[in-house]
Amino acid sequence: MPKTIEVPVSLIKKLSKATHAFHELEDELEDFLLLSDPEFLAKMRRSRANHLAGKTRSIDELKKELCIA
Repeated sequence: MPKTIEVPVSLIKKLSKATHAFHELEDELEDFLLLSDPEFLAKMRRSRANHLAGKTRSIDELKKELCIA
């Protein structure tokens, strides 16, 4: 026979707040790591330059190239 355990609302709120803080930390850490990676930054700069120069392709072309269409 299953039993029900009552959990105080204050505990659930604290858990929710901690989970939210952890997700924010995760996002900020990911940003920090990416911004510390010279290869990633170089790739992003090349991509931006290509975009600004009009060197783009449609999503359909990209899917075909990646064999996911």
